[in-house]
Amino acid sequence: MPTDDQAPAPPPAPRNDGIGQHLRRERLGRGYTLENLAGKTGLSRSYLSNVERDVNSPTINTLRTIVEALGTTLSSLFQAADRERRVLTRPDQRVELTRAGVEGVTYTLLNPKHGGRLEMMMLEVAPGASSGDSPHTHAGEEVGLLLSGELDYWVDGVQYHLQPGDCVSFESTTAHRYHNPGNVPAVCVWSETPPRL
Repeated sequence: MPTDDQAPAPPPAPRNDGIGQHLRRERLGRGYTLENLAGKTGLSRSYLSNVERDVNSPTINTLRTIVEALGTTLSSLFQAADRERRVLTRPDQRVELTRAGVEGVTYTLLNPKHGGRLEMMMLEVAPGASSGDSPHTHAGEEVGLLLSGELDYWVDGVQYHLQPGDCVSFESTTAHRYHNPGNVPAVCVWSETPPRL
C-alpha cells in the first residue's frame, strides 16, 4: 500500500509485441486510416485503435473481420518478422483471442508467426465455462493435453473426464465439445492441423 508521499505504481503497459503492431503495419502499408478501416469493418475507430495498441484483445471473429478488410491472412501478418522470431515466440509475443458468444474461454496462440500446417495454442476454460451445448465439427485433427484443472470432453457423444496429464486426440470431423466442471480454470496445450485461428 503506497504512503501519502508515494505515487501508486503505474498500470502495466500493454503488450508491445502482440497482434496490434502487425495490424497497424498492414493498415498503414495499404494507406488506410483508422476511419477507412472502421468503415470497412463496421467497428469503431476507438476500438480499432485499442486493438492496434494491444489494449483490447479481439475475438476470433472480429480478428477475421479486420484481417479480411485488410486483404490479408493472420499468418501473413507475421511473415515480415525477423528470422529469430519466426522460430522463437516469447511469452510476451503471444496472441490472445476469445470467441464471440463464448464466455470464459481464452485461446492464446503459441506459434502465431508460424504460418505452417500446425497450430499450437494454450486453451484456458474458466470454471463452469464451455464451448457451448452443441458439439461442433471442422476439418482436421487435434490433440489436447490438460496441464491443470479438470475438463469434461465429449467426442462423438462419449464423455471423457480429463485430469492433469490426460491427453485427447481425435479427428476434428468428429463432433466434439467441452465443459469445465471444476472450481479452477482448466489450462490445456492444444494443437490443431490445419490451423483455424
